[in-house]
Amino acid sequence: MISEEKRFIIKEIATARSFKESIEFFNLTQDFLGDCRFIFASDHGSEPGLSIGLDFKDGSAIRSLFNTEKVLVLDKVTLREMSRGRADFSIDYSISLDNQALSYLEPYISGNEKKLPNDFKDIFLFISKDSVFVDPMPYIHENYYNLNDERAAGRIFDKLKAYEILRNIDFDSLENESIVKAKVSDYELMKNTQQHIARMFTTLSEVRFMKELDFKFNCQYVFLLKMVSIQLGDPKKSKFSKVLDFLDFCHFDVATIGFREVLVANEFFEKGQDFAFFNKVQKNKEDLFRVIKGMAWDLYHVRQMECLATIRPDERARYFFPSFLTCDKRLVEILDLYPLKCLAYIEGAYEPLPFFDGDILEALTQCSREKDELCSKYFTQSSAN
Repeated sequence: MISEEKRFIIKEIATARSFKESIEFFNLTQDFLGDCRFIFASDHGSEPGLSIGLDFKDGSAIRSLFNTEKVLVLDKVTLREMSRGRADFSIDYSISLDNQALSYLEPYISGNEKKLPNDFKDIFLFISKDSVFVDPMPYIHENYYNLNDERAAGRIFDKLKAYEILRNIDFDSLENESIVKAKVSDYELMKNTQQHIARMFTTLSEVRFMKELDFKFNCQYVFLLKMVSIQLGDPKKSKFSKVLDFLDFCHFDVATIGFREVLVANEFFEKGQDFAFFNKVQKNKEDLFRVIKGMAWDLYHVRQMECLATIRPDERARYFFPSFLTCDKRLVEILDLYPLKCLAYIEGAYEPLPFFDGDILEALTQCSREKDELCSKYFTQSSAN
């Protein structure tokens, strides 16, 4: 656990008015903070691999935690190198295919000889680049428990084989014939897929990991259930009153306020079903809970991207930058709603500290009286006790 003193200092560095001020404050406190690292959204600095915002013709998109094409990083080693005139370091990145992306693309892989629609070809051309690394982690996380169902396990195997084809696309066939096929043998595809699903079964038996997965998913599910309950319970209630109801739930019942979830709730309370992410949420809908669970997985994956940024799969890399490739325009809307100004973490603690690129109070209300009420009720020292 990160102490409250460290959290306060990290917040001051992350939310300083300029990167220069962040460096000055970090210089004064770096010994106390230990191996603390900061990633700032920036128009100047390092490129986080291909984990940047990118829009494809069909509306699909790649999104990271930041809405800038470059980032600035701050840590002890990098600062020391900067003081000598130049900081050189390696970075790592990954692009995760969300469930819908894998489902959208699968009909054009897995041995299908149909030519690609033009709108999809640019997605496959992007994936086929040697410098692009895609992974199916969102799909895998959603399907651990389904492995126990024999029929579902067969579908999972087919999806993972499709992913293996994506990892090994024959570029010439794609570019010249608009056909997606693998450049490796079917034997190798089968072997890699079997190894992949074997790893899933191994992870399924890891009690600590599965408990953590359950907890993180259920947190998002509970938040969404509360949002939906407030909105459908009294849709004509003022938006600010609904926001207060949701914040009361976060503050008093859950004992944690996640600004990302609060902004999602705020947007829903303002737009109702016109907020595309919630357009399937209808009163008396028979499969409402199934729909909300699907939405909860989407929010889980966004939060998981913050967690992934605190790890280094390749220890030679100083930073790791995760991102999503999604074909779900509703999820793109969610990701664009909450870009980060800074992500901070202490190496080895695996606890992301994300800071919104904007004024959270301004995002919730433009009324001074309402801002004062939010501050006094939820964001003062006395309210935390």
